[in-house]
Amino acid sequence: MNIKLIIINKKNEYDISNLCGGDIKVDREIAGVPSKLTFTVYKNVTAETGYAFTEGDNVRLWVDGYPMFNGYIFTRKRGKEQEVQVTAYDQMRYLKNKDTYVYDYKKASDILKTIADVYKLNVGEIEDTGYVIESLVEDNKSLFDIILDGIDITLSNAKKWFVLYDDFGKLTLKNINNMRLPLLMVTDDGTVTDFSYSTDIDSDTYNLIKLYRDNEDTGKRETFVSQDKGKQKKWGILQYYEKAPDNFNDAQIGDYSDKLLGLKNRVRRSLSVECIGMGNDEVKIRGGSGIFVKIDNCGENNINNWMIVEKCGHTFSNNLHTLKIDLFDF
Repeated sequence: MNIKLIIINKKNEYDISNLCGGDIKVDREIAGVPSKLTFTVYKNVTAETGYAFTEGDNVRLWVDGYPMFNGYIFTRKRGKEQEVQVTAYDQMRYLKNKDTYVYDYKKASDILKTIADVYKLNVGEIEDTGYVIESLVEDNKSLFDIILDGIDITLSNAKKWFVLYDDFGKLTLKNINNMRLPLLMVTDDGTVTDFSYSTDIDSDTYNLIKLYRDNEDTGKRETFVSQDKGKQKKWGILQYYEKAPDNFNDAQIGDYSDKLLGLKNRVRRSLSVECIGMGNDEVKIRGGSGIFVKIDNCGENNINNWMIVEKCGHTFSNNLHTLKIDLFDF
């Protein structure tokens, strides 16, 4: 396994691939957080090698030629042995900035492009999300939340799920159906070293959707309800409550509520896997990736279907690539 780790400080480019000790880790999730790279430089690079790097410097990682990470140093910690622990994030870290946006008749993909332009973020492939959001007021929210709100509204209304991520220095937005990898994850080939499978109605399951709207003309709060009474008898009442999208009429709110119920009124099935990378494109796994999973020894519900990666931790150490992956069905 060939690891190439580069730091760019002003006009200087340093190859520190052979100066790192311990693990090199890359963590990727499906939504709301930037990808993170952590590594430790075991020499005092300033004193012993003449290399100098600081906060804000660009860091790039390749694994066997695959462009794995492109981001910026945010944290350095120095120990008594003069080792330097470095944490870097990709440019999605800048989406933690807060702002206020008011927009009409925009698609989620348009919102992303506008924010990227204002904050001078590099963009790559932005798939057209299709669904037009009539109106939305986003007050004092993180840029992440503003973009993800648009993605969530698109999912609820058009049943199309888009994933935002940074692809080696370029913001990318893809339909989750276009993120499947040609990988088969099974327990009997020796690559899966451990797994945990769970089913729950605790994390994101609701059988009663209640949306509200404050009517300025009457001064009263109006509610719109979609529910599954059969599931309520089985599970008890699990209520999802939120403000209806601004400027939706009654019919649109009712339709939105029904679609939310369709998405959330189910048992969530989750799988956590620890495995060994065998050079079969495992480095490409990120939040949103689709992987076909076949596990026969997980209780009453054997798995034999596509699952979506919620988060994935890659660790590179001693010429070995190991992964910890959380997946769920959808």
